[in-house]
Amino acid sequence: MSTRLTDAVFFGEHLNTALPGLEEIPALAAKEDYAACRKVFAACVRTMLQPELYFSKPLAGQKNLADGVDYERAEKALKNIMSSCGFEWDFGEEGPIDWFANPTYNGYKEWTWQLSRHAEWRVLARAYRATGDEKYAACAARQIQSWIDQAQAPDPCEGWLTKCWRTIECGIRMGNVWPEIIHSFYMSPAFTDDLLTDWCKSVWEHGERLRRDHRTGNWLIMEMNGLLHIGMLYPCFKLADDWFAYAMNKLEEELFLQVYPDGFQYELSTEYQQVVISNYSTVVRSLKAYGRPVNPEVLKCLENLLMVYVRLMQPNGFVPDINDGHVYDSGEFISRFIDICPENDHLLWAITGGKQGCPPAECNQVLENSGLAALRTGWGKDDTWLFFDGGEFGAGHQHEDKLQVLFESGEDNTLVECNRYSYDSSPTRAYCLSTRGHNTVRVDGMDQNRRKNYAWKGEINKKTDLQRNFTPAIDALRAVYNEGYGEEQDKSITHERSVYFVKQAEGLRPFAVIVDRLTADAEHDYEVLWSLDAPKASMNGLKVRANTLNLIVPEAPMETAGISLSRGVQFPEWQGWRCNSTVQKDFRPIFTAQYWLHAKDIRWATVLYADHGEPCPITGVEASLDVKDTKIVLKKADGTGLVLDEKDLW
Repeated sequence: MSTRLTDAVFFGEHLNTALPGLEEIPALAAKEDYAACRKVFAACVRTMLQPELYFSKPLAGQKNLADGVDYERAEKALKNIMSSCGFEWDFGEEGPIDWFANPTYNGYKEWTWQLSRHAEWRVLARAYRATGDEKYAACAARQIQSWIDQAQAPDPCEGWLTKCWRTIECGIRMGNVWPEIIHSFYMSPAFTDDLLTDWCKSVWEHGERLRRDHRTGNWLIMEMNGLLHIGMLYPCFKLADDWFAYAMNKLEEELFLQVYPDGFQYELSTEYQQVVISNYSTVVRSLKAYGRPVNPEVLKCLENLLMVYVRLMQPNGFVPDINDGHVYDSGEFISRFIDICPENDHLLWAITGGKQGCPPAECNQVLENSGLAALRTGWGKDDTWLFFDGGEFGAGHQHEDKLQVLFESGEDNTLVECNRYSYDSSPTRAYCLSTRGHNTVRVDGMDQNRRKNYAWKGEINKKTDLQRNFTPAIDALRAVYNEGYGEEQDKSITHERSVYFVKQAEGLRPFAVIVDRLTADAEHDYEVLWSLDAPKASMNGLKVRANTLNLIVPEAPMETAGISLSRGVQFPEWQGWRCNSTVQKDFRPIFTAQYWLHAKDIRWATVLYADHGEPCPITGVEASLDVKDTKIVLKKADGTGLVLDEKDLW
């Protein structure tokens, strides 16, 4: 077998036969001498490819070749042992590989889809470039031919359909993986005239699908990265220039449709922020390598996107796992792309651990369009940091977690969230999407539900309703959730959360006071949640201590307030877990403090104080449960008190 695209159509209709080396093709095709066509075409391809240009730029996930060679995985690939989504499968040394297989325990669709991202072929390519050993090329050639033969290009259909030709995989293959593979192997004897021809026919089919069936969001960025590379690397195609121009126009247009002025991509995920940065960087590097012009607006936007990883950075140097996000080492991540904007002192500061450059002048960073904020006492490892989500639901990969707070004081990073998980239908995935796994409030056992009937409005330049007031001693943030709870999206309940970041108070380390006001037209059971990543946690009345973090709340009547401490619970619903990665079953138990409040309208104050191993100087909180009250008194171990009056902080 070969591709669906026949030799007759490929050689007769789709080639730019004015290209030097292809002049003989029309006459040979007219005689239906396709064996000769393949020989002439493959010879042209071998002169057309320019590895000296392609490898002059950094590649995805690879600073240099030595960093990118995984010999253990390459040896497994030689035996047809393939990995996808962190799950390995042995197809048997004699093969063949079934590209439609799904050996996962629960039929996880992403395994089959992502198998066709062809990570193993890139592993083989890097091993081949490092060693010159033809066994790697021979294996790659066998597996490539088997995929081309099995995975026939689909008829026109939605981009998310088919097992081997989802348009996200098409874009990933064409933008990053396949270009590296062909530039590594094309001169190997294993890459025969027939294989090179079938390869290019498949590339053409990828171009047709990406141009015709592309989607939106981060998928579109990957799809257009792929289409642009087809247009640039394969001038043998008649449509090469059209595909390149279409992809370039789309990529530039999407900058102003997908990226907020504050630098966050509209899906509001630290993982998909990375996807956008990586794909645009690949485009920029390729354009520069091949002497094509780069739009300065693209570079400016890339710099803005990268700056988000500085602006939200925790004292430990990591960026929080927002929505379907990931905990990244900000400096390490930024270092992969510093060649794109080498003169930015803030990025340089991040990648050198503060040895060069400088941090932003303002400690507090508020992303006004996306509605996210990071407050801090400074930019050092011993400083205190607070993250607050007072923003939009985002355009994709969202969690039901508005008004979430994260907190880190020095090396104490106890207050976390559930992270993300595999995109399956498991209880674990449901937990990660839900309010349960985040530091905010549930009502009557119901999660926030912004997802129901949600549609992205495209208001990229609009500022959120996040309020702020910063003073030398105390910084204040406030936002509201009133978009509905539960399946029926009950909007009769309003949750207003005020965050007071106390930077200067006599005898106290920097700490936070979180004030939740819940109002409704009837009594409800409110559940204030705090996820605590600690080996041990203890309760003393309504107080909780985990690692060195203390949760201190007002004393309240038993019929009004109670507490439970959950860890690794699965029934009746998941609670007290943190996922380590997107690999299935890769999660671990953590503690969740659940404060149960029964009322119609109520004000509830929570102090977050990291004592760093010393006796906690705050012994209690006096705060009326009346939503109209504004005074909060923090009782101190020395017998004094600190009075905070909310009306004075706004």
